[in-house]
Amino acid sequence: MQRYSRQTNVGRPNKVTVDPRITAFVHAQTQSLVGVDRPRTELIKLLMKGEEEPESAARLKVISIVGSGGLGKTTLANVVYEQAKVHFDYGVWVSVSPEPDVKKILMNVLHQFKWPRTSGHDGELDERGLIDNIRNFLQDKRYLVVMDDIWSSHAWDIIKYALPMNSLGSRIIVTTRINSVAEKCCPHWNDHIYNIKPLSLKESRLLFHTRIFGSEKKCPPDLSDVSDKILNKCCGLPLAVITMSSLLACHPPQKPIWEDVCSSIGATPEGMDVMKSIVLRSYYDLPSYLKVCFLYLSIFPEEYPINRDRVVRSWIAEGFICAKHGITEEELGESCFNELINRNMIHPVHGSDDVKPEAYLIHGIMHDLIKSKSIEENFFNLLDNGKHVPVLHGKIRRLSIISKDHCIPELEDNSHIRSLHIFGSVGPNLSFKHFPCLRVLDLEGCKELIDQSIEEIPWLLHLRYLSLRYTNICKLPDRIGQLKFLKTLDIRGTKVQELPKSIVQLRMLAHLLCDKIRFPKGIGEMEALSCLSQVDIIQSNIIVVKELGNLPKLRELVLCWVSEIESNNTLTNEHLAVSLYRLDKLESLYIHGSDCSVEFLDCLRYPLRQLRMIQLNKCCYLNRIPERFSELLPSLAYLCIDIKEVKNEDLRLLSESPSLIQLSLSSKAMPTEKLVISSKGFPVLQKFHLHSAKEDLKFEPQAMQKLEELVLSFQVLPEDFSISIGQFTCLKKIDIRINGKGIAASQLFESIDVAIRKSADEHPNHPIVNITALGNLIDYETMEENLIDYETMEENLIDYETMEENVREENLELGKFKGVNQFPAHVE
Repeated sequence: MQRYSRQTNVGRPNKVTVDPRITAFVHAQTQSLVGVDRPRTELIKLLMKGEEEPESAARLKVISIVGSGGLGKTTLANVVYEQAKVHFDYGVWVSVSPEPDVKKILMNVLHQFKWPRTSGHDGELDERGLIDNIRNFLQDKRYLVVMDDIWSSHAWDIIKYALPMNSLGSRIIVTTRINSVAEKCCPHWNDHIYNIKPLSLKESRLLFHTRIFGSEKKCPPDLSDVSDKILNKCCGLPLAVITMSSLLACHPPQKPIWEDVCSSIGATPEGMDVMKSIVLRSYYDLPSYLKVCFLYLSIFPEEYPINRDRVVRSWIAEGFICAKHGITEEELGESCFNELINRNMIHPVHGSDDVKPEAYLIHGIMHDLIKSKSIEENFFNLLDNGKHVPVLHGKIRRLSIISKDHCIPELEDNSHIRSLHIFGSVGPNLSFKHFPCLRVLDLEGCKELIDQSIEEIPWLLHLRYLSLRYTNICKLPDRIGQLKFLKTLDIRGTKVQELPKSIVQLRMLAHLLCDKIRFPKGIGEMEALSCLSQVDIIQSNIIVVKELGNLPKLRELVLCWVSEIESNNTLTNEHLAVSLYRLDKLESLYIHGSDCSVEFLDCLRYPLRQLRMIQLNKCCYLNRIPERFSELLPSLAYLCIDIKEVKNEDLRLLSESPSLIQLSLSSKAMPTEKLVISSKGFPVLQKFHLHSAKEDLKFEPQAMQKLEELVLSFQVLPEDFSISIGQFTCLKKIDIRINGKGIAASQLFESIDVAIRKSADEHPNHPIVNITALGNLIDYETMEENLIDYETMEENLIDYETMEENVREENLELGKFKGVNQFPAHVE
């Protein structure tokens, strides 16, 4: 169809970033929680009600939050969950969806509990086996579980058997649109159904104007009346208010535009009608190039976490995105994705980092819209569990298959299919020989896929995007080099340990994404590579290390550094340093490794002028900061590292970095000296994260004058702990995490919390304050495993001998780390 051709690029703006008003809006929501304060307080009281009464406190309690779509059930459950989970041994968040895969949900629960596998691979367990394992694990635990968006009592009937009534005061929160389901989930005397209420007009105004103008008081007087008319049509639905405000934020604040938007909604609808009307208006407001990008998201099942890079690379392969005016395809794709964020068409998943979240979701109402529009316009076709949605007109060009039973029937005509996405089970006999025009083949997560299934892939000569991620393949076809147009190859989470020699023939390949793997000689001939992950830098031939310097377009590089502690890697360090210097466009460097030091920085002789980010995972570290650090890395903006022992000399050298914006610093050993942040240095630092065994830190006056976010994580906190935030004039957020439990620790945390919140109230920026008591006392011998981000530490610590299993189970984004260590990253 012509409207989806490359011509859709015409009129596209250049680079688009996430609207800073979105960030301000999110911060405002986090602090003021428009319309959520009252229900949050009520739900917290319901959760904890009866704690002083042994019988009531001991019994498992279920609270159902019920209300129509767009009322903010998930948002409310989220803020309650985040506040309450510190009082429980374990907390889990699970999205259910209208047609839930119960086995997948149960596996998700196990993985979030960091289940110690004792009975074989969990993928081999049936529902009964998963339920038994969950019950056995939780039997002596106090837990909090959120089941978000339950549509049927059938799903609840199965899931509830996995959650034992263990007399430890455990709690379950359920969100649903259906009253009968809410009642089914709450059969006992101490369960409770909470009916969520719409926003008042005052709350709606605050939400609406904060998103558009940054403050309710900044709304121009001539827009006041029309904004109230729009809000009356939103009926107090938070999703409607945010969607309309995000739409208007993309246009000049002019009364005729606002009146036109208001009139387009029509007469005041009710319930779901208002959401459908507003979502439809937002869709029609999209420029043509964004419509096609947004419709493409309908290939994903509802409630499926969407990865940004996966989507952008698929857009590029389909021809929706073309480089122009010196801007790369990836940059334009990122811009389109950011535009959809700005318009509230997609949003980060629960628990994502606010810098660059790992995954996104489309609200169910939005998903219904683009699914129906895609089918109506024959943009894509859906084969859902054997139920084929018929083609309304024309030929099948894009096909999304959702299969749970290995049953993928043959279609009459595959010859025009350009994009094939399969979610679920495929069976061992899948054949690709009848897809001659295929450009995108996405088989991520199809665990039944085996080596024989992909033998025909090299004959898909038009293929541009191939994802075999999280499948059980062990080897790529020897003739993979025949795919001359291939731009993205993703084999992370597979059993592939070595690439075929023909891989170097893929001269258009821009993204080669693997786990720890040995690369063949000749990689230097793949001059189109922009993103490369992960090169086993120690096990690969030294020629491969040298050839890395021959990749002129390489922007992102992920290295795997698994080395014996006593081994001598001097030669590798020297050749790597030379190769890095020759990579003129390299912006981001990530290193994963075992428990060893990585000292290539000591071998640098010349500055790496383009490098903006260095991130070492928690299993490798630097012994010290090199003396010429700021000279060798003059453009470094993001740094996330461990140092064997952080000393003041290291802080001095880091503080001289002229471009450093974000710094996450961890000490692997107990500090032997009091750390001092000097008033000189860190001239532009905005975010500072420090993870240390004990609080032994001092900020001199005028230190870090540009600081906006301060995160401190300590193992031990002295009773006289204090920190003055008044000197940080730009501060917007302070987060302090302390390990400890017991009455004395609780009293200390409470006093610190009161003192810092009082300082925050007096601060002109009124920064957001989070003081978290993590509740686990740990011996210092195991500090390295716990001094990271406590809530996600087991996701960040990777044992490379079991990485294949872990990445599949926990859906890790390699090259990124959640929580306080995460900085913007493009390599997943």
